[in-house]
This record gives sequence, structure tokens and C-alpha cells, in this order.
Amino acid sequence: MKYKLLLLLLVLPSFVMAQEKIGNKIYKYGDLYHSIQGTTVISFEQAKAKSISKTIEYFSKAGANVKSLKSLYLPGTEISEDNFVNMLNKNNIETLILIDIIDSSSATMNKATSSAFSSVNASAKASANASVYQKKAKSTSSAVSVNTSKTVDYTTELSLRLTIFSKKDGFSKPVAVVEGRATNGSPDTTADQIARRIVRRMAKALKKQNAF
Repeated sequence: MKYKLLLLLLVLPSFVMAQEKIGNKIYKYGDLYHSIQGTTVISFEQAKAKSISKTIEYFSKAGANVKSLKSLYLPGTEISEDNFVNMLNKNNIETLILIDIIDSSSATMNKATSSAFSSVNASAKASANASVYQKKAKSTSSAVSVNTSKTVDYTTELSLRLTIFSKKDGFSKPVAVVEGRATNGSPDTTADQIARRIVRRMAKALKKQNAF
């Protein structure tokens, strides 16, 4: 989706807020106390469908009344500022949360793989018992393992920013900001999985800060 207004909202005002650690690699700027009130819309444009669903799940379990912005608009919809404001009013949205990827690091690894192949050789011989011939088979098997490798690019570190806007001031400026990061050493872990890890930590930290 393309949200022109949301891109404008992502630009933080030029004032300095004190940073405070509130969780495992989770930091806050501003006052989180009761910063998320009423029906809340979450926008996480860079996330895949599963991560969006998990984000809603994490915040719901933490105690927030949330829904995804993508549930209110069809994919690819161009949204004007007036249209966006009307949508917020129509759905009685009191809080807007924007989640964005602000930094990432990656590495390249040669990943070794192996495949096993087996073959079976069977020989049969006949033996007579009265008028009935019974075939008795003797088999031998062997296995061969083939080792290969492939180059894999994977995310080693990811940083997210969660920005909170409130209807109280017309969604004009951030109420508070939460930033989090996570590291990764496995080429089998995707960036989307790392993002879900960070969002889960954010939701827990916000609950401890009595943001809901």
C-alpha cells in the first residue's frame, strides 16, 4: 500500500527526547504512560502478511484494542490526506501506531548441504517344494552421500521504530517513540521473523510501561 500522509508522519519533529531502556534491546523516547488509548490502528507497511497478523496478536494479548491499517484499505489504494482523516474519524480511531524498519545489516555465508542416495540390488532363485515353486530374494543395498554448497544472504541485525500518534492533538506530532533491535546468527532465519521478535518485545515493554 502507498500512504502519502503516513510518509509525512514518519518524519519526526526536530526536538530531542531522552532515551530510556525499557526492555531487551528496546528503548523509548517520550512518555509512554497511557499513550495508546481507545481503538488503535497499526501500520507496518514493510511487513509480510504473517508478521502483520502476529503484530496484531501481540498487541491484543498485551491489552490494546488494535487493528491493521491494511484491513481498512485495499492493497494499492492511493490515500489522500482528507480521505485518511475521514477514515480515522469514521472508525473512531484514537491512536495511530506506525512501525518502520530503520536499519538492517546482512552477511553472506556458504551453506553446505548433503543429499543421500541409496540403491538396492536383488537376486532371486527358485526352489522346488512339491509342485510349488517359491522365489526367495536376497538383496543388498548401498548408500552414497553427495555434499554441495550454496551462497546465502541473510539478515544479521534489524532495527525497528514504533511511533505513536494521538487523536488528542489531531495526530499532528509523535506522542512517544519506541525503538528496538535484534541480532541473528542463523542463515535460516528471515528478516520477517526477526521483525516479529522485536515487535513482540515492544508489545511487552509497552505493557510494562502502562501504555495501554
